[in-house]
Amino acid sequence: MLIFESQSLDVHRNLAMEEYLMDRVQNCGPILYLWRSACAVVMGKNQNPWQECRLDLMAKESVPLARRISGGGTVYHDAGNLNYCIITGREEYVENAAYQLVFQTLEKFGIRAEKTGKSNLSVDGVKFSGNAFAFRKGRVMHHGTLLLKTDLERLNRYLGSMLKGIETHAIASEPAKVMNLGIERQLLAEALKKEFRKNYADGREFQWLEADFDAAVLQEIEARQFSDDWKFGATPAFTLERNGLLYRIRKGEVQNGEFAGKMFASVANSFVC
Repeated sequence: MLIFESQSLDVHRNLAMEEYLMDRVQNCGPILYLWRSACAVVMGKNQNPWQECRLDLMAKESVPLARRISGGGTVYHDAGNLNYCIITGREEYVENAAYQLVFQTLEKFGIRAEKTGKSNLSVDGVKFSGNAFAFRKGRVMHHGTLLLKTDLERLNRYLGSMLKGIETHAIASEPAKVMNLGIERQLLAEALKKEFRKNYADGREFQWLEADFDAAVLQEIEARQFSDDWKFGATPAFTLERNGLLYRIRKGEVQNGEFAGKMFASVANSFVC
């Protein structure tokens, strides 16, 4: 098994390291990756950013947007989060075992949690963690946020639709009341590592440092993570009606009307009403 905790607060770099571990570190057994970022909004692979977050407000307040490689809904990150990621071979993956890792860890702090809905983790029905999954190349990534001392006011301001009337098959987030667990991040991180060693032990433990990443490969993944082609161009096709005209947007580009040929991200503010 391998345990790695990132020291970076850059959301795009951390997502790039997660993808690198998923695709390129395959001979070390189960992987636990822990990280956090500065204030950011992270959406699922198959989501529409204009439907999921208030990009205009985020731009004014210099809050970055990121798109991850897993499905699921849009989440808010800041340094009060702890994000956990478990990576295993597809044959070894057991969804409930990943949840149990969190539940058993939280019990050490006197917190009894449960799974609610499709993939949320909650205490007394109030969500503190959203989880998502990626399956590719015989590997599975199961990851989630853990709200510890997150700024919930900012979370609620940034999450929500910037534009009304979007019609799309993109996956929509399911709003839920959220809470902070109030646990010190490093205490929880160490407890998660200890529980991971107990639950996922395979007779060996590899040490991994940021210097162990192939810098050129990581930089390439990070550049794609940061690119508008990924954040906006990967948005599923959608339509939006304004002033009697139905605009069609595909691969992030407006297909008709006065903005035809332009990237929707560059003209989206014109559609705010």
